[in-house]
Amino acid sequence: MKEIIASIIKLTQSDEAFFWLTDANHQNSHLASSTNNTHLETILKKEWHTIRLKKELFVDRFNEVWYGMKVIKTPTTIGVIGVRISSSTEAQEAFLLNRPFAFLVQLIEIMLERIQMDSMKEQMIVLEEQNRIADEIHDSVSQRLFGIVYSLHSLQSKSKDMTTAELNDEHQFLSQSANTTLKELRSAIYNLSSTKNGEKPFLVRLKNYLDDYARLSDIRIDYQLTGDEALLSSELKQALYRIVCEACGNAVRHGRCTTIELRLSLLDERTLLDIHDNGIGFNPQLSDDLQEKGIGLFNMKRLVSTFAGSFSIDGFHGLGTEIQIEIPTTKILEKVQVIG
Repeated sequence: MKEIIASIIKLTQSDEAFFWLTDANHQNSHLASSTNNTHLETILKKEWHTIRLKKELFVDRFNEVWYGMKVIKTPTTIGVIGVRISSSTEAQEAFLLNRPFAFLVQLIEIMLERIQMDSMKEQMIVLEEQNRIADEIHDSVSQRLFGIVYSLHSLQSKSKDMTTAELNDEHQFLSQSANTTLKELRSAIYNLSSTKNGEKPFLVRLKNYLDDYARLSDIRIDYQLTGDEALLSSELKQALYRIVCEACGNAVRHGRCTTIELRLSLLDERTLLDIHDNGIGFNPQLSDDLQEKGIGLFNMKRLVSTFAGSFSIDGFHGLGTEIQIEIPTTKILEKVQVIG
């Protein structure tokens, strides 16, 4: 965060700057600041109910000091970036037209989202590895138990050469070993594997993201997530998560929507994703609209094409935007490639 403060000061040529990052409940709050205002974080929390509604650059006064600010929002965090400005009307008006500052804030939002996406990717990799190891353990259980059962049967044939006491002791030892092994392996499998517990880590994370983003952005997101996530590869799960994040971010930042409707259907042969918002929409024929949404659209199209899927977007000014995506499942895609 110190590096961000340094970049803000260098870009704006301001003497003071701050970067406040928190969550929806302010339970995890971090402030990096070069200002002498020791109560700045407390003031920001107190005024957040008003600040959070700001969509563009704005100016405000805290403890007799004027600041030019911009709200930042990511799927899991919110905050404010600000610089100290003069109290003159000319300085305040000049800040409101400071496009480089607004652009820097967008870059910071993208950077934070990428950090969060990388963290999510690492967690998904860990979950996939846990499930893989759990499946391997599960496959070996029957073999181990078979060995114990075989030993018990073998013991029966050798019983004529053993005393009754020896036979009973050996039989009791093997029985206890079998029960203990079974309990330990069963516990290890179900503790290690999220799928054995009936959990759906991908769909749960996606649901949590949508709930959090709706709350942080002051919008409503109606969603339906259906199907079996076991049909998806870890790579496709990560791609779908990134697409949803990108689409929701575009709908809020560029579309200025208040409602998003999202439908994700994980079918046996294909995955369907439909995202529709009630924002200002855009005209694909206008270069300005495409330029504004260009990077996000390019990223989504590239991700979909990686999985041999289809991507379509439709929008009209004042009527919102709709994105439709269809991606074949991994098994179907492999079958098509083999035939081809």
